[in-house]
Amino acid sequence: MFSSWFKSIHNETFEKELISTNLVGAKTLKELFTAERKITSVRQEKLQKYPLKGNFDYVHLQAIHRELFQDIYAWAGHDRYSTGYRDFFKKGNTEFTHGSELPSETEKLFRLLNDNNYFNNLNRKEFVENLASFFNQLNILHPFMEGNGRTQRLFIEALAKKSGYQLNLSKVSQDDMIHASIEGVTGNIKSFQDMFEERLFSEKHEPIKIKSKLDSSPEKNYDMHPSPSIDPFKKPWER
Repeated sequence: MFSSWFKSIHNETFEKELISTNLVGAKTLKELFTAERKITSVRQEKLQKYPLKGNFDYVHLQAIHRELFQDIYAWAGHDRYSTGYRDFFKKGNTEFTHGSELPSETEKLFRLLNDNNYFNNLNRKEFVENLASFFNQLNILHPFMEGNGRTQRLFIEALAKKSGYQLNLSKVSQDDMIHASIEGVTGNIKSFQDMFEERLFSEKHEPIKIKSKLDSSPEKNYDMHPSPSIDPFKKPWER
């Protein structure tokens, strides 16, 4: 049913497709995103308190997306490949993983996570480094038509909790996240590392207070040409 919606979408009509496939009756993007924020904020808060159980695989990520957006989009929990959107995927100047490559790239990324025991039993420095690298690669995948950021934040917070840490990214500003993402697509994950270092702490100890190293006022008009491939990025766990 999904392929008839998305198989011929071009970037310039992407936003129109969001409107035509929403479940809240929104007629404009403003109406859609207002309803989306209202509904997902409640679900997001609940999922932070009571994380969705899963095996920290791709199915788990999809389940989180479905839980967040089930009342907003009929395709909640379905990635771009399964909805028939198997072409390039671009937002602004940012090009993410090609839709046709999602099955192989997601399998590769989550297999690495499994093979490395979900980064358990690492010291704090190693854990932050690996978590930042994984988060960056997950962001480059951008598997869903919409709602990737909120979904991957909840997933990474639950992954941290699995290893005995608390991580809360809800207060990270959109500008700081965009800034870190821009650096990330070039292979520089330093801003993600700083972001996690500031907000990650052991469940048995108080958080370490350090000054944020993120640029709080990045430029709004970003021009970048990232590669959609995951392979070129150096992965800490492969060193």
